[in-house]
Amino acid sequence: MPGNAHPLGQSQYTRMFPNLARPPSTPNSHVEEGLIALGQMMLDDPKDRPTGTPFAGYTYLGQFIDHDLTFDVTPLRLAGKASVDDTPNFRSPRLDLDQLYGGGPTVSPFLYRRDSPSGAERFLIGVTTSNLVDSHIFEASSNDLPRNSQGVALTSDPRQDENMIIAQLHVAFLKLHNLVLEWLEQGKLKSSSPSGATLFEQARRVVTWHYQWVVRNDFLREILDPDVFKRLSDDTPKNGGKKQREFAIPVEFSMAAFRFGHSMVRDEYFINEKHDQVNLKELLHLTGAGGGVFPGLPADWAVDWQRFFFIGAGRDSARASRAIDTRIAAGLHGVSNSVIRLFTAASNLVSASADETSDLPVRTLVRGARTGLPIGQDVAEELRVPLPLSPAEIAQGAHEKILTNYGFDKETPLWYYILKEAEVRNNGENLGRVGSIIIANVITEALWADPDSYLSVDPNWIPTLPGPRNPKLFGIGHSLRFVIDNSWPPSDPALVAGS
Repeated sequence: MPGNAHPLGQSQYTRMFPNLARPPSTPNSHVEEGLIALGQMMLDDPKDRPTGTPFAGYTYLGQFIDHDLTFDVTPLRLAGKASVDDTPNFRSPRLDLDQLYGGGPTVSPFLYRRDSPSGAERFLIGVTTSNLVDSHIFEASSNDLPRNSQGVALTSDPRQDENMIIAQLHVAFLKLHNLVLEWLEQGKLKSSSPSGATLFEQARRVVTWHYQWVVRNDFLREILDPDVFKRLSDDTPKNGGKKQREFAIPVEFSMAAFRFGHSMVRDEYFINEKHDQVNLKELLHLTGAGGGVFPGLPADWAVDWQRFFFIGAGRDSARASRAIDTRIAAGLHGVSNSVIRLFTAASNLVSASADETSDLPVRTLVRGARTGLPIGQDVAEELRVPLPLSPAEIAQGAHEKILTNYGFDKETPLWYYILKEAEVRNNGENLGRVGSIIIANVITEALWADPDSYLSVDPNWIPTLPGPRNPKLFGIGHSLRFVIDNSWPPSDPALVAGS
């Protein structure tokens, strides 16, 4: 696949199925009229309580991964105006945590503590704001993103502060790096870096390799079709690596397949014992994107990760995500423009048909059409998926009239097809074949194309951080458990940004 990397992670996009690309849609066209109507109807039933779905935290781990791989700032009004190969991707097409590390201490010094020794740089971590709630004092704690004097988060990617849960996950990874560096200093952890690497470089490799392992062996297990994941696991190399090659993120992944996570978003969340039924829109306005956090996150809003992942005791304490289907949480319809810009990675909204909508499903469908994404049926045929969805399966449900009136039951937008496939074939518990194959291929290629990934350097490597008895079962819950069990005292003024 074409695409050359640029400084600070910039690359370009590509097409996975160039021979299947469709003519770009145009504003106010019959096709876009149908897509707008369809997107507006993709509304979740608030009484729906799916079972068998991944824990709620995997929704935001997926968002964290997405922010690592793809960032397209092209305004919707310009989507499809330039070729995909000329569209900049402001992230590296690798699972290298560049949304966390930026350009490193030399290029992105604002992310790191000034008192860190050279070669042993630690991340800045922000302090929450002490507050009084219902006669209870919540003390300030080291549980926020570092922020400047205006409350703007100091991150390599502004989307890391687009909602409170992704912001808190980012904080957890900041802490993970700092703890790993400390353990390396104390000799509690063995380095897998080459001789001469600084402590910072050693810690970065440990964190990045564990993250890559989690993506490939935990996240994908939760969201892929079980048969596709089994084939992926069976293909794990026993010796040696693959030859490096050029790689770029395909738009079929960034604009369709990996946007499956929008359907997993709940309309309410159990944040902690103080906030056990929080509306999604309230979470969106507790961050920099919503403009509601200044000078820092209120101390009573720190996320209890046991409500989002299986961490230690009490599997029942973690809530599930929504099903992967064609119904999107009401909180993602009618979202403010500041938030929608970050969710869609686009800016410069204009008043023209779909371009001014604040409904996330509409913008996703229209962006895909303007980019000329292939239809789901063509992709299923190209991938030789047995028993692709029939028009009757596509049309079943509340959207039947719109789908049949506009012919979308026979020529289905790729994003909608992938969601419908999960809904019809796997009861919304995980993706169907088309979505699973696209995501499995892109994640695997991203790892193989990275000369520093664990698959490229040492495909027999297994996690070394504390975790399960069988290290091969290491997952995101173990990473968070490590952070929770080993965090330093909750209040440390030296961690405040700018101190």
